[in-house]
Amino acid sequence: MADWPVTLHSFGDIHYFYGPPTNNPPHHRFDKGSYVYLFENANDRRARIEIANHPGTDDQDAFDGFLDKTHVQYTYNHQCMVTLTVGETTDQMEWHLPTYDPQNQNKYHYKLHSLDIYFWKQEDALQFVNGIRRVLPPAQVEVLDEPAQPSHHHSHHQADPVSAVVQQLEHAAISDPHYGSPQQPQQQAP
Repeated sequence: MADWPVTLHSFGDIHYFYGPPTNNPPHHRFDKGSYVYLFENANDRRARIEIANHPGTDDQDAFDGFLDKTHVQYTYNHQCMVTLTVGETTDQMEWHLPTYDPQNQNKYHYKLHSLDIYFWKQEDALQFVNGIRRVLPPAQVEVLDEPAQPSHHHSHHQADPVSAVVQQLEHAAISDPHYGSPQQPQQQAP
């Protein structure tokens, strides 16, 4: 997929939910050490995710899905976790992952309801969220407890106090009556 460059290749522990997480008992599974890939197509303003579980083992499985109809939630209070809630899909291959039925008798490809990705590094979680923010509408990406960005003007003056010498020079320049007055044009030699 030449139009779908990988914008993130990371590792995470994934908690998959096949129904609402509030169900009791929940229908879910948890996988450690999964590969997480984020692909973006900036031209089409789309993104998709692929996650491979238990890579390189006999239990390896994976899924992928476009993020067009997902809700993404991230909070700076839980800096490594990103929650994806999956919307409606028409493709039976998308957002489906094999797991045992709630009675642990047979394995089926169930559609995912939501998943919590616990990235191993905070930088990866931020890169994932910011990558999605670039292409998805703001209504689909909820970022909570985001620190306020200081304005450059205020941070410059706080970090760089003006020295007394500079203040004296500024005062001298402002109080000098010749400061800012037009200078006489210089004579040019013939």
